Amino acid sequence: MGDNKDKSDVEEEKKGKKRQKNKRQKIQFPQYFQKQNNTKKKKKNGTNLKTPVLRGVVVSEFDGERIWVEASGNMKGRYGVEVPSGYSPEDFKPGTEVALDPNSFKVTDIVQKGKDAEFEPVKTDVTFQDIGGLDNIIRSLKSNVGAQLDEDKQQKISDWGMDLDKSMLLIGRPGTGKTHLVKALSNEYNADMFMINGPQLVEKFIGEGAKKVKRLYEQARASDRPSIIFIDEIDAVAKKRLDDRRHGGEEVERTMSQLLSELDGLDKDSNSNVISVFATNKPDVMDPALLNRCNAVEVPVPDRASKKEILQVHTRRIDMESDVNLDLIADQFDEEFTGRDIKQIVKQAAINSLERSSDVSKATVNLSDFEEAVQDLKEGNVGLEKDFLTGENIHPDEMFA
Repeated sequence: MGDNKDKSDVEEEKKGKKRQKNKRQKIQFPQYFQKQNNTKKKKKNGTNLKTPVLRGVVVSEFDGERIWVEASGNMKGRYGVEVPSGYSPEDFKPGTEVALDPNSFKVTDIVQKGKDAEFEPVKTDVTFQDIGGLDNIIRSLKSNVGAQLDEDKQQKISDWGMDLDKSMLLIGRPGTGKTHLVKALSNEYNADMFMINGPQLVEKFIGEGAKKVKRLYEQARASDRPSIIFIDEIDAVAKKRLDDRRHGGEEVERTMSQLLSELDGLDKDSNSNVISVFATNKPDVMDPALLNRCNAVEVPVPDRASKKEILQVHTRRIDMESDVNLDLIADQFDEEFTGRDIKQIVKQAAINSLERSSDVSKATVNLSDFEEAVQDLKEGNVGLEKDFLTGENIHPDEMFA
């Protein structure tokens, strides 16, 4: 009986150890316990591993024994690995993206770079005829940026041994038409437009924003057509650099450093077909390093004549009654009204017309519709953000202060 008890204890002890072992392994390496299907053939340019793979980048060429790869993710680090069978050392140049086995860190595949869906070109049908009151700015853009997007002019500039600025900074209050200008520029010169807002480049983890900037410029360079990279609210990543590293300051500075590096690369490459255009309404907070690399152009608040021209642009397709006098309407605009405000007035006037018409198919806009829309904007009933906590009306410009 004693022997039976000893055997039972031994078996129970073995089962306990086995359960503990399995429990410990599942906690440490859950991704390695997926079953392998060895009957399936390995895909071309793919891996037959079913476990999750790590993504890495080759950082050093073959030194006779190994290549050096920097892995990302939870296993971030630099590893020396052998050249896998079926590949030659020449296949692994610095910058080559590879897939790594998360267990052995061996290279399993070379990752073919594809287009990043986050940075697909933006299609637009905006033309310079859709922009009113900014003729001087349009001429400046055509003479600087447009000359580099035109192959004939670009060749002549090269023959003369000249270098034009490949980066431009548009400065102006919100609603003055900065984004519309860039859209029209890309459309007029048949260029791809890659558009992103500065805050989208601010990431939580160190280095991620810089990688995003690099991917953005890589995709623009790979385009078959001339490209315009437009970063709105650039001040989000281009603030003056300070010693204070709190509140994500270090990540923002890394992102800006990568952006400066990309701009320097474009300036050195005379054959580059990529133009950078930035926009901000707060140039006073921006770092001089970026300001010095850009040709700055101010997009002003429209004057009285420009306001009328903008009004004509937005009303050209609207059915208006004979009593509508655009000069009279433009005289009622406040001095600080921007192109966005005028567009909002025209929209509201059209809505007013539809609201009072019994047959909307025959609706026309009259002078009183416009006057009511202008008054609504002045009083804050349209086009203004309200602060319901204080009861005060806040103009959209103040939201960016």
